[in-house]
Amino acid sequence: MTLSYEVPQGSKIYFNESARLKRDIERLAVEIFYENGYEEISTPSFNFTIDEKILTKRKIIRISADDNKQMILRNDNTIDVIKIIKRHLGNKIDNKKWFYIQPAFSYPSTEINQIGAECLEENSMGNILCVAVSIFQKLKLNPILQISNMNIPRLCAEESNIPLEVFYKMKLDKILSCDSYLKDLLYIQTKSSLQNYIKKAPKFIKEELEKLLDSASYCHYENTIFSPLYYSYFTYYDSLFFRMFSENRVFLLGGKYRIDEVYSCGFGLYTNEVVEFILG
Repeated sequence: MTLSYEVPQGSKIYFNESARLKRDIERLAVEIFYENGYEEISTPSFNFTIDEKILTKRKIIRISADDNKQMILRNDNTIDVIKIIKRHLGNKIDNKKWFYIQPAFSYPSTEINQIGAECLEENSMGNILCVAVSIFQKLKLNPILQISNMNIPRLCAEESNIPLEVFYKMKLDKILSCDSYLKDLLYIQTKSSLQNYIKKAPKFIKEELEKLLDSASYCHYENTIFSPLYYSYFTYYDSLFFRMFSENRVFLLGGKYRIDEVYSCGFGLYTNEVVEFILG
């Protein structure tokens, strides 16, 4: 029997120290956003979307409107923010930089608290990356910053005739048994190793490797690694991609993407993970 006051699995309760910490993290992020020219946006928790990128990425929570039209609980902040700005606010605003502090939801009862930013300009990756890094620096945390380029595994999959799943699941035995250039890519982590490899890289990935190398100049952060073959399951990220993590906890995901023909860059910070990590 489920009692009315039981907390569904996946939901979060913050109180005392954890509630104060969560609010402090949000307040610090807001200050950084405003300092960098971002404005806040809050989107509805419900929408009528039938976007396949949303419907297939997570298990969605389906509900019905009063006319029985199908709705879902918001389960991706990035897609909702871009679509609402493009379709509802496009003629009313000029600002290109937006942040939000709101949860996303997935079936059956998972609540994902997020602090996020989206910049509706294709060449804003440097700004987005630096804003993300500055939040963790102000928190005095030093997670690993991993930068990759989704186009590299895509091109490698096509060139070597292997499924993208090999890179998404990092099937090392399969990668090592394929063409020798893949083994070389697998061992790249530092800026210098990336620079050295580009000199001998196959032509079909050279340009994308150079884009990855360029990202090293966006902001100074010592704990940075490069992973040319990393491929994220977040399907709308289509080029440069980054994540920050520590001790198997992913704190943040971000990168370049295109939604509704709008080329943008953004990130989502997983507040739950940061709070739990700090509290130990």
